[in-house]
Amino acid sequence: SKLKRLSNKLVYELYIPGVKSVEDILINQLENSIEIKALSDDKVYSKNLNINLPILRYHLLNGNLIIEMQGK
Repeated sequence: SKLKRLSNKLVYELYIPGVKSVEDILINQLENSIEIKALSDDKVYSKNLNINLPILRYHLLNGNLIIEMQGK
């Protein structure tokens, strides 16, 4: 995974090979973290981010889940 800090947002990239659609990804914003689960044909990916920031948008691009969060 990679974390990039831009002017007013954070961009988090997660490598999730085999996931074909955004519909196969579940993102839950918990009280103090973000829970991400993704399903491929033969694997389940799970990641908890200890970040308490609002999610602006997310998309899937070439096996990478890109999540944009509002910075402080």
